[in-house]
Amino acid sequence: MRAALLALLTLLPGARAQEVLPGGVRIADNLYPCKPSEKVIRFFHLGTDEPELAKLNPALAELGAELAYGPRSAQGRPGHAFAAVRAPRAADPKKLALALKKGGGAVEELTVIAFDGRIGKDHDFGLGGYGVTKRDFVMGMSGDVVWYDAVGPWSQIYGPGGKLKARELYDRYEKLYAPYGGAKLGEVVSERFIWTLAKAPDDKVRPKVLKAIEKLHGVRGAVIEGTKLTMTVALDGLDACADVGKIPDKGEPLDEDTKAAPRVAFDAGAIYALLQPEGLVP
Repeated sequence: MRAALLALLTLLPGARAQEVLPGGVRIADNLYPCKPSEKVIRFFHLGTDEPELAKLNPALAELGAELAYGPRSAQGRPGHAFAAVRAPRAADPKKLALALKKGGGAVEELTVIAFDGRIGKDHDFGLGGYGVTKRDFVMGMSGDVVWYDAVGPWSQIYGPGGKLKARELYDRYEKLYAPYGGAKLGEVVSERFIWTLAKAPDDKVRPKVLKAIEKLHGVRGAVIEGTKLTMTVALDGLDACADVGKIPDKGEPLDEDTKAAPRVAFDAGAIYALLQPEGLVP
């Protein structure tokens, strides 16, 4: 019965298809297949709210990149915009930033944290009549929050590398909403996936590979037992994400355009690239 229910859930749009292990870690084998990935999603802050796309797009194309989302601007942050770029893994983020700069204004690379399980008052807190949008309200909790996307209980918060701390954001969010009915952000998304390797690494290769994997942003644990690699990752402080589609449709979006926002996901392709030279993957 349980297996049949899970199969049905995967067919329902917007349903939560991931099983959750003790400690809140989600099983994500389907999201992270053991295969090469040539593209990643990166996020940027633009120092203009009206970038010249006619100059920006060709510059990105020269690097094999394209806009994946945005540029988008927030009413409460005039002169600024946010953009997500789909780019080859090998593309230098600094060169991508220079390409975006062709559109005008300074450009800054961003990192992102994904939360799930938001509860409490909806984003419509009743200040729209004062010119404060739902996004403006949340971004106002910290000058380091450059952009905010949310669909139902799922939230993604973007900011400069090293500036955003998940626990601090959680506390600030709760304090922010306290006078308006109360809300909590939920927990940082943690996921687990298992790959079957082409062969078991020997005692020399295994620690070398694990050490390299554990240096990647978001890795919380890596274990190799025989030919099984078990990865536990957190969507916390990621500067590059796997291109896995849009944010899950699990509820009301922050605004209509948010439906196009890329879903934050761990860049498992970076692990594949580390394993391949050792002959551990095809």
